[in-house]
Amino acid sequence: MSEYQRIHLNKGFTIIELILALLIITLVIVGVLMFFPTSRRATEESALKTRIANSVVSEIEVAKAKGYKGLKGLLEDKSKLKVELDLKGDIVRVYYDDTLTENPDLSKINTTLDINSWKSSLSSLGVEKGIIEIKLVSGVENLLSVRVRAEWGSGKNYEITTYISL
Repeated sequence: MSEYQRIHLNKGFTIIELILALLIITLVIVGVLMFFPTSRRATEESALKTRIANSVVSEIEVAKAKGYKGLKGLLEDKSKLKVELDLKGDIVRVYYDDTLTENPDLSKINTTLDINSWKSSLSSLGVEKGIIEIKLVSGVENLLSVRVRAEWGSGKNYEITTYISL
């Protein structure tokens, strides 16, 4: 066999070429596999945020369904009501004009805002705190601001504010 035939007819790969090809393929596969857990976590978090958002929207709709008169009845003679659900300690705190109320009428609040149902919904989602705040809008007659907020994790929250008039 001539020198020319030996050089040009040898169509195989050297061991170095094979090792380099396997290294490149391995790096590509590892890179793709590392993407899957990150993608799964992002999808799960997005789904959780959507469920929490639906719960907050649902509570806003409950408040809107009660209307101005129903919500104004909760305020009594105060300008602001804040109901705070601490789901870690299973505690309901009620504030009137930013002052904690010792013995609030929870049955009236629950009947109007369906607090127990919302509390159950938030608990099932792993939310740590739910807040409903109803206040008279200063300077405008017959207008209430309703804010509903859910808090979870480290500083994560979802909040909606709406206005209800007479």
